[in-house]
Parts: sequence; structure tokens; C-alpha cells
Amino acid sequence: MNNKRKIIYLSIIIACICGLIIFVIHLYRTNSQKKDTFIIGMSQANLYEPWRISMNKEIQEEAKKHSNIKIIFKDAGGDVEKQKKDIEDLMNFGADLLIVSINNSKELAPTVRKAYESLPVILLDRAVEGYDYTLYIGADTKSIGVQAGELIANLAGNNKANVIEVQGILDSSTDKEITNGFKEAISNYKNIAIDRTIVGNWQKNETEDKLEEILKDDKDVNIIFAHSDYMALGAYYATVSTNSKNIKIIGVDGLEGPQGGIDLVRNGILQGTFTCKTGGKEAVDYAIKILNKKDDIPKKVLLKCNKITKDILSN
Repeated sequence: MNNKRKIIYLSIIIACICGLIIFVIHLYRTNSQKKDTFIIGMSQANLYEPWRISMNKEIQEEAKKHSNIKIIFKDAGGDVEKQKKDIEDLMNFGADLLIVSINNSKELAPTVRKAYESLPVILLDRAVEGYDYTLYIGADTKSIGVQAGELIANLAGNNKANVIEVQGILDSSTDKEITNGFKEAISNYKNIAIDRTIVGNWQKNETEDKLEEILKDDKDVNIIFAHSDYMALGAYYATVSTNSKNIKIIGVDGLEGPQGGIDLVRNGILQGTFTCKTGGKEAVDYAIKILNKKDDIPKKVLLKCNKITKDILSN
């Protein structure tokens, strides 16, 4: 009987030891899979647009809230080939995840696809064709176009209105959606016509120069709709230099601060703008979820955009 009890006790002890060993191995494996610091590579299309500068700052500020996140920023300076190399460099450096704000959706699609084969990729502002990315975060740009069309109709009243539209980049995904929404809205108003569409390449000075040439000869322009407040400011300077009076200007972005869209509306330089969140905060929030293997990650997140006019600011 004593021997039988000893065997039972010994079996229990051995089982407990085995269980403890299995638990320790599991704990070791779990901890070994956790990294002390995650590296996030941020590839930015350019840093001459105030909106993109704001995006980087937002990412930086949000990342500071997490001690295990390190962000490496790259600025392509508006050069597609430079951005391709930036993405490759961030991958070679050992980034665990990429956030990419694309310069040219079509030309960068293969580079994004290659990156996505190796690590998670969050696209900000502009998407690529297909689904070769982890998550796209961007403004509801079609709604901006629709709201812009309604605002222009309100500014025009019953008068005839010839509009110059200033796109950022010709036929980029963002510009296409804004333009489609804009055309859809003004199609309801027979007194509103698009005089022409020009490309400002998101630059204030380039927009100013192109509009100066147009406004010297074309005296029938009533409204200018620029796809960014930065280009809208260039449009304003063009109206001043050509002494083109009574031209109403609206933009997009609605940033705070000196010469931001809200400040320009408040000072009467613009008749309106539309808030267009950069998505920087949201990108970091989702990046952390992705890196921690959360399974509730959507494929697309659209950020709401709101109209800003002087009347709204004064209420």
C-alpha cells in the first residue's frame, strides 16, 4: 500500500513539474515574440504643403504617447523615384510597419505592393488601385466636392458663375473624387459652369503664376475652387496682382494657425474651406493595433469633412 501511495505521489509530482515546464516554455515563447520597440517607417510625399507638415506633426505627437514606438520619417520632396527609394530604405532598415502618404498612386503601386508582401502598410490620403495594403485612411473627398459645389451655388445665387478649378495633381485619386463630387453637385445648377481646370501641383507659387496668366486675359471668372488652402492662397495673390476684383475663392484643408484655412476664412481671404483631417493620429492608433495582432482592422477608414465659412466661425 505504501509503495502504491509513493507511486501516486511521485506521479503527481512529475505531472506538476511537467506542467510547470510547459508553462515556462509557453511564457518564454510569448515574451520572445514581443518586441521592446516597434519601428514605424513614415514615407511622406512632400513637406512643402502645410497640410503634410501637419500630418507629420500629428503622427509624431501621437507616437510620443507610446514608449514602445519609434517613428522614422522620410520626405520624398515631391519626387516619385525618391519616394520609391525611401520606402525601400525603410524596409531595409527593419521597419515593422509602414505608413505611406503617396505622391503618385499609379507609379507607386508596384512599390507599395512589394512592401505589403513583407510587412503591414497603412496608406494615408491617397490609395492605390487594388487591395495590396493593410489599411487606407483618408478624408471623405467626394463629400468635399459635393459640399464645395453647394457652397459655390450659394455664393453665386441666381447669377451666372464661371469657376476655375485648381487640382493638386492631374487625375490623382484624391483630386478625381473631389472633382467628381463637385461636378455632381453643380450639375443641378444651370448658372454654374467650370471655365477650366488647372493643376497647381499643391504649390502656392505655381498656382499663383498660372492664374496670373489666365486672369490677365479672362475677365469672366467669378469663383476659384482650389483643392487645398495653400493653392487657394496662391489664387488670392493672383487676383491681387492682376487687380481682379470680386472673385470669390474657396479651398480645402481647414488647418488652424497663421495662414491656415480657418485663419484665411476668418480674415475674408477665402469665402470658405473644408476641414480635411490628415489621419496622422488615426494611423498611429491603427498601427499599434496591427502590430499587436488585433483582428478588428478595417480595410478603409473615411474621415468626416466639414464646411467652414465666416458665418460658421462666428456662431
